[in-house]
Amino acid sequence: MTSTTTESANSNNDGAQQKPTTPAIEKPQDNTQTTVDGDGQDVTTDQTGSPKKEVAPPKPTIHKLEWEKDVVYLYQFSRSPTIPSASPFCLKVENWLRMAEVKYENVDHKMKYKSKKGQLPFVELNGEEIADSAIIIRDLSKYFGKDLDEGLTLDQKNVSHAFESMLNNHTSWVVRWWRYNNPGEFIDAAQLDIKRTLNSRLPNALLNVIFKFGFRKNVKQAVGHGLGRHSEDEIYDFGKSDLTALSEYLADKEYFFGKQPHLLDCVAFAHLTQFIYVPFAGMKEWMEKETPNLIGLVDRIKEKYWSDWDEMVKTLELNTHLPKPTKEEEEAKKEEELKKEEEKKKELEKKKEEELKKKEEKKKLQEEKKKEREEKKKKEREEKEKKKKEEEERKKAEKEKKEKEKAEKEAADKEKAEAEAKAKEEADKKKAEEAEKAKVEEEEKKKSEETTAATETTKDTKPEAESEEKKD
Repeated sequence: MTSTTTESANSNNDGAQQKPTTPAIEKPQDNTQTTVDGDGQDVTTDQTGSPKKEVAPPKPTIHKLEWEKDVVYLYQFSRSPTIPSASPFCLKVENWLRMAEVKYENVDHKMKYKSKKGQLPFVELNGEEIADSAIIIRDLSKYFGKDLDEGLTLDQKNVSHAFESMLNNHTSWVVRWWRYNNPGEFIDAAQLDIKRTLNSRLPNALLNVIFKFGFRKNVKQAVGHGLGRHSEDEIYDFGKSDLTALSEYLADKEYFFGKQPHLLDCVAFAHLTQFIYVPFAGMKEWMEKETPNLIGLVDRIKEKYWSDWDEMVKTLELNTHLPKPTKEEEEAKKEEELKKEEEKKKELEKKKEEELKKKEEKKKLQEEKKKEREEKKKKEREEKEKKKKEEEERKKAEKEKKEKEKAEKEAADKEKAEAEAKAKEEADKKKAEEAEKAKVEEEEKKKSEETTAATETTKDTKPEAESEEKKD
């Protein structure tokens, strides 16, 4: 059983727990995550050596285009003059490849590439990428049928898992904490060539400042992990406790589970070498005195699987394990490379011509589209003006119509008013005439009545007068 850890694009990380994923060789993964800094060999920089701003890593692309079937292509940090890799996670993967006898080749990527998870190490197998050291070992074990823990009991596998988790997620932080807080001493202990490590042309003095500044920023990670909250002595005591537990379990055995090395031996080798070959804080001297059996374990694995150790730390070459090519093969390789370079150059020129042609076609198309847009705009303007004119004429006609209707209405109203006034006048006149006539008739009637009354009065008074006269 393997423990899953996260390595960083900066050599400064090896920590955080992660869920197991489907083997990448069966189904490519597309999950990305932000970089977590860790155990410390380089600082991510651009070609000028300036620190880069951390960004989410893009989807992976296969860097090894001409790959050979079932050959594992390993991407890791540059070699160190004291140890093949100052990253225990890179060293763990390469050590497993050697122990499992899987054909592999280190890719000299000049520190330019990271995995889809923003990590180193990562591998490419048959055109697919696998990232994270524990996942790499798990997936390659399944694909090649190379289980280093074959034959172990369930209890032994569980013990192995527990110790691996301790080494990956606790012991490694002791190393990282020291490196983060003492970048200058780390450079000296690992004998790093900063220019080569950072693949930069800047002066060493400036690169040293950049490197140290980048490392010291990672102190917060150790604090966030929890271990960095303790004192220096307490942190070293944690490391010593872990090493003591390993030493006591190893006891006088050749390897942790007997006479044959297993995965725990592979993982322990990668971490223990960091204490021995990049020494700090007297830990190496402490191991020589208190846990010499762990140093013996490292020596046995080194002798068994790393016969080219001295050559690689001296030459800093990545592939000292591969057979050396003959002079004829080297010349043929150079010719092949020159041929490929020439083909690449021609292809590049052809590509440039195609791009220029596409650019011209695009420009022509843009001009045509621009002309079409201008014509469309012109047509729209004309249409707009036409509609505006029609609208104005419509409004004018409506206005004139309304004014005409208003005038006609006013004339009709005036005529009606005049007719009504005339009719009223005639009615008033007729009424007046009728009233005058009625008045005259009334007066005549009145006169007639008066005349009649007078006549009657006369008639009444005459007999009386005659009577009086008779009396007289």
